[in-house]
Amino acid sequence: MERRGPADGYPDVVQYDFGLTEEAAVTAIQKGEADWMYDQPPTDRLVELGTKYMDQVHISPLTAWWYAPLNTRLAPFDNEKARQAVAYAVDRNTLVNLFGGKVLASPVCQVLPPDFPGHVDYCPFTKDPGAKWSAPDLDKAKQLVEESGTKGQKVTVIVEDNAVSRSIGVYLQSVLSSIGYQADVKPISPNIQFTYIQNTNNKVQMSVSQWYQDYPAASNFLNILFGCDSFREGSDASVNISGFCDKAIDAKMKQAMDLGVTDQEAANKLWAEVDKEVTDKAAAVALFTPKHVDFVSKRLGNFKFNAQFYWIFTQAWVQ
Repeated sequence: MERRGPADGYPDVVQYDFGLTEEAAVTAIQKGEADWMYDQPPTDRLVELGTKYMDQVHISPLTAWWYAPLNTRLAPFDNEKARQAVAYAVDRNTLVNLFGGKVLASPVCQVLPPDFPGHVDYCPFTKDPGAKWSAPDLDKAKQLVEESGTKGQKVTVIVEDNAVSRSIGVYLQSVLSSIGYQADVKPISPNIQFTYIQNTNNKVQMSVSQWYQDYPAASNFLNILFGCDSFREGSDASVNISGFCDKAIDAKMKQAMDLGVTDQEAANKLWAEVDKEVTDKAAAVALFTPKHVDFVSKRLGNFKFNAQFYWIFTQAWVQ
């Protein structure tokens, strides 16, 4: 990025360079040869950046979540107790560490992200149920698997074929095995994984996916991902991956959307109820909410971040 004078505070020219690895991009910023990188810095460089270049690192929580959809229309997860068992068994701290540690992620228990319209802290599937996640409860998980009558069934977890998703898939495979299932993990190309897990023809029992807000409203998570209208048989565009459809909850979602036109505060209270009810049904296991790391050059100033649009480069300057 270049600019002509210090008075206006806006870039006159933005130059993009392509082809550098994440490692090379970090090094270029350190040397002042580049001002920002699109990709996240490699996790093995985070300690270095956080200690030697602290003033050049910006960490921003995202309105997003990583989650594991459980197919409510296929065994074993057509059984609510089987779904709840997985939610109790997953160690969110382990998943946070697999993603890069607390710098890059925070454990979550529910659908709506923290500090999002309609979010009220809620965590039923943990050692000490309440507002926050504390620890997995394997004893409770094993008990629920027994009660569900699904013990010993086969489960395959479909993940993207990249380092982070593969590691999460392997971890979930070990969790499923530990509570009584015959588990397998199947990585497939990131180019097709998202559409593959949506299509009912592929009979996906469990997968790992991510959702990043399109707009700052609870409906963008709850209605889009768990509303009856978002499920379509045999379609690559069936974003309700769990196939979840609860008529009473769906009616409450529609009520909340209508109410939001005239009274957003009241609508958010209704969305908080919906969030709790969807979470209780365990149609998906909430894993963690990611954070975004921006590493910029020493000469770049007035860094501004927006939860929807990320770095607002038109507000930055370079000396």
